[in-house]
Amino acid sequence: MQRPRKAIAVLAASAAAVAVAAAPALAAPPTVIHVNNAAGAVYSGNIRLVLTSPVSVTTSLGTASCNRGNIDASVASSGANLTVSAYNFYNSPGPACTNSAGGSSTTTPVGLPWSGGDLNWTGSSGTLRINNMQVTSTSSTIFGNIVCNYRGSGAGNSITMSVTNSTATTQLKATATNISLTKVDAGSNVLCPSSATYSAGFEVFGQSSGSYTTKLFLS
Repeated sequence: MQRPRKAIAVLAASAAAVAVAAAPALAAPPTVIHVNNAAGAVYSGNIRLVLTSPVSVTTSLGTASCNRGNIDASVASSGANLTVSAYNFYNSPGPACTNSAGGSSTTTPVGLPWSGGDLNWTGSSGTLRINNMQVTSTSSTIFGNIVCNYRGSGAGNSITMSVTNSTATTQLKATATNISLTKVDAGSNVLCPSSATYSAGFEVFGQSSGSYTTKLFLS
C-alpha cells in the first residue's frame, strides 16, 4: 500500500513544480510620479529637463556640443503620454554651440510637439523615452555650412534615456549615453554621415506657480 501513496505524492509534487514553472512572472507595478518622495502627492503636468552635462551629437566628421539648455514636456502621473513641446540648447559664453572642426553649430527641433513618449520606473531603474524625435543640425566648417537632419533610431523615431530616481539630496536625473541617431536624407547635405550618437545629462523638474523647481520621485 506504500507504493501507490508514494506515487501519488511524487505526481502531486511534479504537478506543483510544473504549475510554479508555468506561472507568469509578476509584472512590475505601474509607474507613479510623486512630488518630493514616495509619500508625496501624485504629479502630472509640465516637466522640464534641465541640461547638467553638455548635449553632444557626434558623427564621423566630428562633434557638435552645447552646454546650456532644456527640454520641456508634459506627462501623465503614470508616466504615459510624454509630449515634448520645446527643445532649446545654446552655449555660454555663446550663444552659438561649438563643433570640433573649430566652427559653430546650431540645433533646431523638427515637427514639435513630439508625442507618444513615456517615463517608466521598474523599482530599481527607469527610462525616459522621447518619441518622434528629429533635429536639424547646422554646422560651419571649412566646406561652408553643412545641414544635417537626424532622427531617433528607436521604434517611432525614439530615443531612450536611463533614469536615476531622486533622493533627499538629489534630483530625478535622465542620462543619454551614445544613443544612436539615423540620418534623414531629405534636407541633409550629401556630406552628412548616415548615423550619429547623442549624449547628454539632465535633471528633471516639475512645475509649480510657473517655475520648474518641483522635485519629482518615481515609484
